[in-house]
Order: sequence, then C-alpha cells, then structure tokens
Amino acid sequence: MTAIQIVLAWVAVMSIGAFLVYSLDKKLAKRDKRRVPERALLTWSILGGAPGGLLAMMAFRHKIRFPTFWLVQAASLALWGWTVYQL
Repeated sequence: MTAIQIVLAWVAVMSIGAFLVYSLDKKLAKRDKRRVPERALLTWSILGGAPGGLLAMMAFRHKIRFPTFWLVQAASLALWGWTVYQL
C-alpha cells in the first residue's frame, strides 16, 4: 500500500466512525438521554472523520448552529486535503 492509500483508508474509516457517532448523538438528543460529549465529536473530526462529520451534520441537521463545529470541519478537511496533496 502506498502512503496516499493508507491516508485515504484512514480518512474513510474515521469518516464512517464520525458519521455513526454524530448519528448516535442525534438519536440520544431526540430521546432526551445522556449525550456524546462535544469533545468526542470534534476529536473524531480532527482525527480524519471530517467528511463523515460534515455529512452527518447536514444529513441529520445536527450541530449546524454551532460555529465551532463548522470551523473544525473546514480546518480538518483542509488539513487532510493538504496532506493527501503533499503525498
């Protein structure tokens, strides 16, 4: 496997994980149960799950009113995009 394939596989796996964690948090919010901490959601995005986190934000209309989430998604996408470009 080349370095770019490893990075893309990492981002894909983390994106799926982020999507699932965001969807779980939305489900818990609807049921008025204990939620996933925002720090955990943002960590998933920073570690490579930004595409999945962004997709989940739009699909579930979840955390869309929080500028921090938009900023982290954009910064993470830019960082990971730059990383892939450099490889």
